[in-house]
Amino acid sequence: MWQDLKARLGGLFLIALGLGLAWYFVLGPLQDARQGAPEVRYFLKIFAIVPLCVICGLGFVLFGERLKYADASRQNLTATGWFMFVIIAVATAAGFWWFKEQFAALGYR
Repeated sequence: MWQDLKARLGGLFLIALGLGLAWYFVLGPLQDARQGAPEVRYFLKIFAIVPLCVICGLGFVLFGERLKYADASRQNLTATGWFMFVIIAVATAAGFWWFKEQFAALGYR
């Protein structure tokens, strides 16, 4: 039971980390752009890190230690792991597209 609770609390931490990173590294530069900053910097890797944290965290919160995303003996992902990977990839692409569209609407290239 203690291991399951640790996994679920770790999931909450991952979600909080992902949301904090999104607020600081995605919404912060977007807010600067909305205020008319001449140059705005952002990190491209954040668009993969945020969905990774949020989706893996959500998986751990919902399933705890029962979340079997990888097979340690064969050192590869399970079907659940591949499903999570696809969801993370789609969320990464959608988030980056949304971000670029917001910048384009504000006149940035």
